[in-house]
Amino acid sequence: MSAKVFVLGRPGSGKSTAARQVKRFLMQREWTTRHINDYEILRKMFLADTQQIRFRPTEHNGFDAIDLTVMNIALQEVEAEAHPCLSATDLVTIEFARNDYREALQQFTPSFLKDAYFLFLDADIETCLQRVHERVLHSKSIDDHPSFSDTIFRNYYQKENGAYMAACLQKEFSLHKHVKVINNTGSLNDFKHSVEQFAHEIFNQETRCTFLTDRAIHAGLLTE
Repeated sequence: MSAKVFVLGRPGSGKSTAARQVKRFLMQREWTTRHINDYEILRKMFLADTQQIRFRPTEHNGFDAIDLTVMNIALQEVEAEAHPCLSATDLVTIEFARNDYREALQQFTPSFLKDAYFLFLDADIETCLQRVHERVLHSKSIDDHPSFSDTIFRNYYQKENGAYMAACLQKEFSLHKHVKVINNTGSLNDFKHSVEQFAHEIFNQETRCTFLTDRAIHAGLLTE
């Protein structure tokens, strides 16, 4: 058993909080977990770009992507990094933010996507930007720094993806598992409750699938 969970939304939408909560919930049930954030991949690419051809530095140790093709390259690297984890852990959470999730998910192979869960966190752009600023003010690590300047943030993340994720994603990509959209503009308690419900759905679904697989093996219908 190995579950994949995509945690998506604008910076400041609550992705990292949600990913931590999903991991915590399942670790309490003795699952092993691995988290992959494409920000780490993009930052390595930025640091390697010493001539500032594809990136340029911004204040607060952030960076702007000048050549947006790096965004697609990073997602392809995310899949490559995830594959060996799937045989070694029970849960892999994948976190990234893009303006167009239809285009972004086309960077992954269909076989990688079809059995993944998707959690999309919906919040308006100004709320997200305000949260990013607050995070920088209280930052304890480099992970808390924004990757884009305010101008590029507003331009790049302007597309509203919530309706597409809720109504179209599953059918368009032939996904077999749950796609959940959570509006994160209310209270923190309500948000955490919704995320925990989603984590519970994953646990129940994966446990049931494992049970049915074990029964099929026992009956001689499948081989291990």
